[in-house]
This record gives sequence, structure tokens and C-alpha cells, in this order.
Amino acid sequence: MKRQYCLIVPALVGLSASLVFAQKPVASYKDLKYPPLHDVKTPQPDRITLPNGITLFLLEDHELPTVSLSARIRTGNRLEPEDKAGLASIVGEVMRSGGTTSVKGDDLDVQLDRIGASVESGIEESEGTVSASSLKENAPQIIHIVADVMRNPAFPQDKIDLIKTQLVDSISRRNEDKDAIADREFRRILYGKDSPYGAQPEYATVDSITRDDVVAFHKRYYQPENIILGVWGDFDKASMRALIEKEFGSWPKGGNPRPPVPPVEESAKTRTGIYVIDKTDVNQSTIMMGALGGKLSDPDYVASSVANRILGGGFSSRLFNRVRTKEALAYSAGSQWSAGFDMPGQYLALASTKSESTIKALNIIKEEIHKMGETLVTDVELQQAKDAVLKGIAFDNDSTGKIVNRLIQYEYFGYPPDFLKQYEDGVRKVNKADVLRVSKQYWDTNKMFFLIVGNTKDFDEPVSSLGQVTKWSIDIPKPAAAVTVEATPESLAKGKDLVAKARAAAGGDKLAGVHDFVQTGSMSVETPQGAFALGVEATTTASGKTLQKMTTPMGEIVQGFDGKSSWAKTPQGVQEVPGGGDEGAGDLFRETIFLLAKSPAYTAQDLGPTPFGDRQGEAVLIADPASKRQVKVIIDPATSLIIGKQYTGKGPTGAPGEMQEVYSDFKDVDGLKLPAKILVTQNGKKAAEITVSKTVLNTGVADSAFAKP
Repeated sequence: MKRQYCLIVPALVGLSASLVFAQKPVASYKDLKYPPLHDVKTPQPDRITLPNGITLFLLEDHELPTVSLSARIRTGNRLEPEDKAGLASIVGEVMRSGGTTSVKGDDLDVQLDRIGASVESGIEESEGTVSASSLKENAPQIIHIVADVMRNPAFPQDKIDLIKTQLVDSISRRNEDKDAIADREFRRILYGKDSPYGAQPEYATVDSITRDDVVAFHKRYYQPENIILGVWGDFDKASMRALIEKEFGSWPKGGNPRPPVPPVEESAKTRTGIYVIDKTDVNQSTIMMGALGGKLSDPDYVASSVANRILGGGFSSRLFNRVRTKEALAYSAGSQWSAGFDMPGQYLALASTKSESTIKALNIIKEEIHKMGETLVTDVELQQAKDAVLKGIAFDNDSTGKIVNRLIQYEYFGYPPDFLKQYEDGVRKVNKADVLRVSKQYWDTNKMFFLIVGNTKDFDEPVSSLGQVTKWSIDIPKPAAAVTVEATPESLAKGKDLVAKARAAAGGDKLAGVHDFVQTGSMSVETPQGAFALGVEATTTASGKTLQKMTTPMGEIVQGFDGKSSWAKTPQGVQEVPGGGDEGAGDLFRETIFLLAKSPAYTAQDLGPTPFGDRQGEAVLIADPASKRQVKVIIDPATSLIIGKQYTGKGPTGAPGEMQEVYSDFKDVDGLKLPAKILVTQNGKKAAEITVSKTVLNTGVADSAFAKP
């Protein structure tokens, strides 16, 4: 028997091979025939409604010994007050990082790390989320933690302050990346920069957020009626339901009404025009054109999806082939049809190209969009697009987690559980006439607006060749400066006298004789990860240039300001610091030696006595009428020395805020009285501490020392 088996198998293999080679090979890949796609069979979870209103999906999956959880909460940053933008992000982050009323956030990190589990939370535009995963034996512990995080967050002030600092830092850096600017501002132009869909955190909105705001926001939206919970993995459904009911069942209803969906501005429906953001430090442009779209529930959603695939939805699309392959104007080009679940999405065509081909690329995209609405697409284009969409649906079902999360999302936004199947059936029915109709109706460049982010002076044609241009500002509003009383002749006269005394106390006429000085010492900078110590050598000139060398464990970092622009040299290379020119000029204006030396040309307004640490000082606002810069100095009535400054600017880590410098341990340096210790605070919290060990005046440093390497 064994002998016969060994003889039969090779015979069958040979027969199979002979049959294959006997077939006539096809002349082209286009002649290949494929069987129709099989219907995708997906497991269906149990849907349960708990007595307190929580909707629960349970799905057993015994492939791996794990349990996962996902929750959606009816909230979102579109519901936060306009003057508190950033509030929802803080709530979502600190729910988890801040721990609960029974377990500190740091202790929670340790617990989860020990068992290799995770629990995360956040709030996005239209929903709050909580997710968790663990080995199945730790499921009871994880479910308990999730319930505790959602029901009893502690919201400690230090964790709130940490997230606020991170938000402020992200605001200060949000204009560094060209593509990120384009993505953000396209949305703000489309929906309206002051709408719930276009608003963004600013220094003032983040600064205004209090712990009471955080607690109130959580209480308003985190209630059982607003929660949809999904659990899948290696468990018994009856046991898991009992566990969920144990941890979540005692959570009483909140009674707050379901949050409404904020409407989209009427102007968004007819937004047109040409918007330009001039970014002078780039050599490429990002081009976007688009219009307000619709919802996934709209009758034309399916046909629009197929049309978008043909226009710019993949490597075989018209935009990709024309802009990238044929014209070689961009590495990538494409389009998007981003329908919303409960609010209108957007139609969007985009490409990145070198500055010198900006207008050419934009006009080519316009041409291809026009063609979509003028003639029928080909049979091949239609079939390729439909096949690509249908084959992609398989990846929506390749894991149990995707299936459960999709059903949670459909439940959250009120879509039928079989919406994906309806979409799939709809795609199969789309024909060429459907594509032409929706293209003509929705992809009309006369009803779209254009956004270009790039260096306009290098464009191949003036942007005005396209029509009327709107210069779109991305300036970041500065933190609110301290409110001062209106100046009077008396306050100006007293302020002038106080500054004259401060000038005399610091060195008098010798101050004007300082052309440059070099200070060496050490600095301790506060970061979210703790204090960071480094050595510092700073060179400053009266002509308006600075150079700061910092010795760190990672190597030397050098920052320079040549009077016009700032640059930084790190072990990773040299780069220009965006916006550093204005900040560098502000630092030089505030430098005590030069501030007092030039004070006769400035105005000085007495603001009256003010508490300053453990002392009482006299506050004076010094302003330069020419540059419009100003700084509040605190003068010690006993010594007439400047013992502090207050101003709006950037701290040691680069994040802006309300800054305060406190000076002490004054030393005599060639007839000048200069502080050897400086404490820097930002928004009322310690930011850095500086100790000056040596100061050398008039070193004769050459201007070339400040040039960008």
C-alpha cells in the first residue's frame, strides 16, 4: 500500500502539470479571467442593553488567549466652549494618566506594566474613546480598571498642568510642517475657523481651562446612556456579561440629554476662492482644492466613492498617472471623498510639487477634475475602481476587533448593522452614468476653493493668474499680556525717574560702554520628564546678536541669532528656527545691560508697588516706541536694582507663556552690578534656574561668530 501511494502522488502531480502547460497562455494580463469574489461571512456579536442604558456588544473569539475592550462615549471636542478650546483633549488624556480616586495614575501604569496590559482613553472630534487589552486571566482586573477610569477619574492638578504644557508646546510648533499646515487650514477654511469643526486650541483658551472645567465636562457627558461598549476575545459570554454588569451596572444614569450635533455653517456650502499661505522656508508647495461633501448615509455616497477611486484614489487613478507619472510634477497626487457619519465631510484633490511647478500642477488637477464631469469613464476604469473598493472591504473584516469596532461605530451614529454589506451591494451596481452624474454634480472646480501652501516668490506664475487671492493668516495669537492702567503724565514721570535710578545703580554711563559680553555658567531646565542640567556659554552684543553654546549629555547644542534670523546646531545638523528672529530681537531688547543703556530713548510708566516673592518692588513698564516691544521690570526700592522682569515670550523649552525672571546674588563686574542667579518661571511654574559663574565684558567678538554654519 505504501509503495502504491508513492507511485500515485508523482503521477497525479505530473498529470496536473501537463494539463496546466497544455493550456494556451494568454497574450496579455488584461485577458486573465478571475472568478467572482466570495461573500464575506462575519461573526455577529450579541447586542445587550443594560438597565442603566449602556449598550454592550459581546463576541467570543478563542483564537488567542486575550480579551480586548473598546468604548465610545457621546462627546467630542466639537462640544467644548469656544473660549476653552483644548478642554476635551485634557479630559480625555487625564482620565487615564491622572488615575482614579482610588489609584494614582503612576501606580496604574505600574500595575498594567506588570501584567502586560493596556488601558487608554481620549476624546476626538465627535466621540470619546476608551480601549483596553490583556491576557484572558487578567480580564477581571482590566474591566475593573476601565470602569474605575470612566466612572471615578481623579483629575489631579499636576496631570492637568502637564497636558496644558504639552498643548502649549504643540501650539508653538504647529506651523513648522507644510503638509500639517495645509491639512489643518484646509479644514478651517472649509468649515469656518470659528466653527466647532475649525476651532483650535490657542494659548489663551488653554490658559483659561481650570480643573473645575475638566470635572464639569466629564460629568456632563460620561454617563451610562452615552456609552457603547464592546468586548471580544477568549471568554464565555455569560461570564463576561456578569462581569460587565458587576463593574458597570451600579453606575446610575446621568439624566443629561444626548448631546446635539453642531451644525455646519451655511457659508461652508458655497465656499470658493483662492487661499494662499506664504511659507518662505520651503522649496515645495502643497496644493489642495475641495468643497463640502456629504454623509455616508447620502444616496450618492456609493457612486461618489467609485468616482473618487477613478479620479485620485490609487496608483491607477487619473490624477496619479497624469500629475506624477506623465508630468513628473509630484511624488504623489490624489483625491479623497471623506464622507462624515453625522455631519458633511469633504471632497478634496491634492498634490505636493516643487515651488517652480505650483501653478502648472494645480491647473492639471483642474483639467482632470473637469474631464470627470464631461465624458463617461471607460469600462476598464470603472471595473478597476469597483474591484479595488470591493477587495478592500475584505480588510474591514480581517480581525474580530475591526468587526466589533465597526458595529460600535454604526450603533453610535445610528447606522444599520449591515451598512457595510449595503455599501458593498451598492458598489456592484454603480455604472458609468452614475459616475458621470456625481462627478458633474460634486467635482466642479467652479464650486470649490483652492489652498496653496508654499514659497510664493518661487512659483512658476503669480497666484493672481488664478483669480482673486486671499492671503490666509496662520499667525499664532500670543499669550495675553498683563493688563496695565492707562498712563498719566505723573506715572510716566515717576517711571522715568525710577529707571534713571536703576540705570545709575547698575553702572550708570559704564553701561553704554559695553559692546559685548560673555557669560559662562550652568542651567537647570524643568521638563515633563524632570530637571535637565547643562553647561552654558552665552555671548551677546550691543549690535543685536547672540550665541549660546550648551553642553548636554547628548553633545553640544549651539543657538545663534545674527540680528535677523535664529538658527540651531545640534548633533543632528543645522536648521533655521521658525519665528526665531522676532523672539531673538525680543530677548535682546529685554537684556538688562542694553535695556538700561538705551533707556533714555524709551518710555517708562510707573505701575505702582507690587509684591515680588518675599519682597515689595516697584513695577515699571518700559516700552520702545520704535519696535513696540515692552517689558515690565521690578525695581527694588532699597537698592534701585532691577530684581525681576515680567513679559510674554518663550521659555527655555521653546513653549510660549507668561514669563517671569527673578534676579539675586548681585556681583560687581568691572563697575557693573549684575545678578549671578536667575530663576525663570513660566505661567507661575518654575521653568529654569541659571547660575552665572563668570562674566567678561568687551571681548571683541567678530560678527562672523554669529553666522549660521
